Amino acid sequence: MLSGRDERVLLVFPRGRDALDQAGGTIARLVDSGSSAAVLTADADTAAEAGLWAMGARSHAMTGSDARAAVAAAFDAQQATAIVVPALGPGQESGDAAALVAAAVAEASARHLPVYLAVTGRMPAGKRLIAVDVSDQLDAKGDALAALPGVSVRERTVSFADQEPHLLGATEQFVMIGGGHAEAEQPPSTANRIGAAVLGFVVGAIFGAMATVAHQSTIQLGPLTIPWGLILGLLGITALLVGLRLVLHDRVTVLFTALGVLVAIFVLSLRSTGGSVLIPEGALGLAWTMGPALIAAVVIAWPRLPARPAPRA
Repeated sequence: MLSGRDERVLLVFPRGRDALDQAGGTIARLVDSGSSAAVLTADADTAAEAGLWAMGARSHAMTGSDARAAVAAAFDAQQATAIVVPALGPGQESGDAAALVAAAVAEASARHLPVYLAVTGRMPAGKRLIAVDVSDQLDAKGDALAALPGVSVRERTVSFADQEPHLLGATEQFVMIGGGHAEAEQPPSTANRIGAAVLGFVVGAIFGAMATVAHQSTIQLGPLTIPWGLILGLLGITALLVGLRLVLHDRVTVLFTALGVLVAIFVLSLRSTGGSVLIPEGALGLAWTMGPALIAAVVIAWPRLPARPAPRA
């Protein structure tokens, strides 16, 4: 989110200059990547609007006193897929600025859309930081800020008349604070999948070898002979494969882990040069030879359950 294609982001900031300062690079990157960005502000700011328009972003100022209606209209006009709001500074906790931001968060939550907070200072505890690389957009951001009255940009340092100077960073930072669902995980790369498959094979082979050595162990309880080695081995293989399937959602890694187990069992079933075998003929040997293969087939073939749809307001 916030830097990919086909996104329609609405930034709701009390002042247009704050949107440029805190998220100007992200706005330019969205537009450069083929997405769209629009900014809704509490008050009109001609100079800031010009800078936003120059970046390719729409700019709207709230009209009337109904912040929720203004936000809803901006959502509809942008057909927004996500919103960005600022962390309100001292003196902004009440009044029009706070009302506008609160209305934006409420509207996004009602529409089940993600809300991102632009982070310029201390990050909220327990939140995952999203850093957007805007190094290629720094010139555009600097030019837009330099055109604002009372703002100067020299050697990547921005000076506002009413704020401390600060550097234009190569990244802009955000955290997801609510509304909608967490960001979808990116699919693993081919190299990562190959590495996971190799590691899974090795782990499976080690587990298969250890379990093969112990599968003939039994315990006598009265007239019953309990093959605890076989039981624990089959339960362990089931837990290993099911756990990988649930965590990784990747059949390839599970398949190679199962292959590691089966290869280890096959190799150890062969008769050694001294004539000994670890998997002798009999019920236990047959169960240990066939059981892991059946477990692997079921776990790998089991369909993935679809995610439950989010409730609608």
